[in-house]
Amino acid sequence: MTNWTALATDLAAEFAERAAEIDRTGRFPVENLERLRETGYLTIAVPAEFGGGGADLATVAECQRILAGGCASTALAANMHVFGLGSAAESWAAGDPATEPIFRLAAGGTIVGGSLTDAATGLNVRTSSTPAKRTDGGYVISGRKSFCSLAPVLGFFWGTAADTETGELLLFGLRRDAPGLDFVDTWDTMAMRGTGSWDVKFDDVFVPDAAVQRGRKPSDPAVWDEVQERGFAWFAFTVASIYLGVARAAARFAYDYVTNRTVTGASLPMARQPAQVFNASRIELLLRPAEALVSDGLRRRAAGEVLAPADLNTLKYVAVNAADEAVDQCVRMVGGHGIFRKLPLERFYRDVRAGQFHPPNNDVALETIGKSALGIDPLAEPRWPTD
Repeated sequence: MTNWTALATDLAAEFAERAAEIDRTGRFPVENLERLRETGYLTIAVPAEFGGGGADLATVAECQRILAGGCASTALAANMHVFGLGSAAESWAAGDPATEPIFRLAAGGTIVGGSLTDAATGLNVRTSSTPAKRTDGGYVISGRKSFCSLAPVLGFFWGTAADTETGELLLFGLRRDAPGLDFVDTWDTMAMRGTGSWDVKFDDVFVPDAAVQRGRKPSDPAVWDEVQERGFAWFAFTVASIYLGVARAAARFAYDYVTNRTVTGASLPMARQPAQVFNASRIELLLRPAEALVSDGLRRRAAGEVLAPADLNTLKYVAVNAADEAVDQCVRMVGGHGIFRKLPLERFYRDVRAGQFHPPNNDVALETIGKSALGIDPLAEPRWPTD
C-alpha cells in the first residue's frame, strides 16, 4: 500500500530542484507530470476498485500541501486533475455509477483537466457564457474558455456551457482530439508560471448527449446538498492546502535564513534580534489559525457533515489570504536579499498571490460569508437593493 505523504515528500524534494528554472522560463513541467503519472500519484484519489489509491480528501489535501512546498506550479496544475477525481470518487461511493468511465481513463494514464471559466463571466463558475446549441443527438458548442490548467498534457477535457434555449448550465466532457477543440497558449503571468493554464477554443464542437450532464436552469430554486458540496469541498480544501504549503515553504526558508546569518558587528545570528522574533510570531499567528481551520473542516467533513457554502468560503478565504500575508512577512524578515531571484522567496511571494483569484475569489467569498451571517441567502436575487 502506497504511503502517499512519503511519496509526496520525495517528489517535492525532486521538483524543488527544477522549480526555479520552470518559473524563470514559464514552461510547463512535463517531466514533473510524467513523474506524477509513473509513481501513481495522479491516481491517488481514484477508488481502489479501479486501480487507484482510494485516498480521502484529508490525505490528498496533505499531499498537495507537501507537493506545493517543492513546486507550486506542479502542485496546482496536478490539482485540477486530482480534485475532480476525488469528488467523483465520493459520488461513486454514494452510488453514482456514471463516474466509472473517468476512473478507467485516469487509471490508464489519461490526464484530465478542464475549465469552468469564461472571459465574459470572470471567475463565476455557477454560470457560463459559452453557448451550446441543441442539435440532433447533442449540442454544438462555440466560444472560448480560460484558465485550463494542464492544457499541454491533458487527454480529456471537461467544461461548462449554457443551453441557448433554456439557459441550463451543462457540464460536458470531450477527448482532446475532438474536432474543433483547440488549446491556445496564452499563459504569461507573474505567478504560477508553470501551470500551463491555456485558453480553450471551441469551433462548432459537437458534444453528444451521452457526454453531457445537465445542471440547474436559471429558474430552478437553488439547492445545496451533499452532491453540490462535493466538488466545492474538494476544490476549496486542496487549493487552501496548496497555498498554505507555499507559505510554509517560505517560512522555513526565512527562519533558516535568519538563524544561520550573522551580520557584521553582531555576536549572535539575526534570529536573536527582537524584530525577527516578532516577525516569526506574526507568521505563525497567520498560518496556525488557517491551518487549524482547514484541519477542523476536514475533521467535520470526515464525520459526515455537509459543509455549508459559508464554511467552505471561509476556509478558502482565510487560508489563501493568511498565506499571502505570511509570505509578505517572510520577505520583510529576510530583508533586501529576499527580492533576488537567486533565492526562492521572491518566487514564493509571487506564486502565493494567485490564491485569491481561484473561485470563490475574495469578493465572492466575502459576499457569501457576510450574507450567511445576516441570514440572507447568498444565491437570492436580486443580489443588492435597487432602491
